[in-house]
Amino acid sequence: MDIVKNVVGNVIIGGVISRAKESIARGETIVSELKKSKEFPPIVTHMISIGETSGSLEEMLFNVADAYDDEVETTIDGLTSILEPLIIIIMGIVVGFIVLSILMPIFQINRFAG
Repeated sequence: MDIVKNVVGNVIIGGVISRAKESIARGETIVSELKKSKEFPPIVTHMISIGETSGSLEEMLFNVADAYDDEVETTIDGLTSILEPLIIIIMGIVVGFIVLSILMPIFQINRFAG
């Protein structure tokens, strides 16, 4: 649990993990402290609870990690699909500005010469 606390990099979550370690030392479950803290979504605490009671905590934690990986991937895909059209529009504006800055002097020369 100390390794997890140091790896997390979040002071609040680290404190919750420390308290969970203390509750394990008192003979309580991991999930009891996680539920008290309200820092973890109910689905996470529920899956950890199932893992503790069934003896497959490691597998449940991997399932939670996979679910969050999928959520992050979906969010990144969504942001990428939004950014692509914005980048195309910005590039179009830049190219349009460059074309106008080249053509405007030519049009002015033609107007004065003609």
